[in-house]
Amino acid sequence: MNKMSLRTFLFIFVFSVSLFLHSDFVCAQKPNSTNAESVSQPDSVTADSSKTKSPRGAMLRSVFVPGWGQFYNGKWFKGILIAGTEIGLVANAVIQNQYAVHSTTLLEKEFYVNNRNLSFWWLAGAILYSAVDAYVDAQLYHFDESPDLSVRFRPVDSASLSGEKVWALSLKFKF
Repeated sequence: MNKMSLRTFLFIFVFSVSLFLHSDFVCAQKPNSTNAESVSQPDSVTADSSKTKSPRGAMLRSVFVPGWGQFYNGKWFKGILIAGTEIGLVANAVIQNQYAVHSTTLLEKEFYVNNRNLSFWWLAGAILYSAVDAYVDAQLYHFDESPDLSVRFRPVDSASLSGEKVWALSLKFKF
């Protein structure tokens, strides 16, 4: 039972790392510039619109071959993690089945069969996660992950009667 809780912990850890890496490691490498030229350009000019990813194709790739949908989307590290997780779960199910076949008591056989079935359930969850992740990554292939949130201190003409310049805080959001 202790081995199974360790496997469960490792499985959850791998997916947590995968989610963390999705937000930090594979960020867009677009430089942040605040000049007027970059602000005035539409997103279609900055993104390479000739390369698009098919969300359905990515999802089907991910369902049939472990990690293929992530590789298709250019998420190599995530694809390796998902492929390793799925292959490890299949290997664990095969090993648990061999233990069940060679077990001597009914209780022992039932234990290994339950662990084998649990591995298959985890595998189904991993495949579902992989398919949804590949679909979402393909949908957001051209999404700019680097928002231009900036705080600038600059003198602003006052609307007061004195006509003096005052300091103002400006926060700009781009959607």
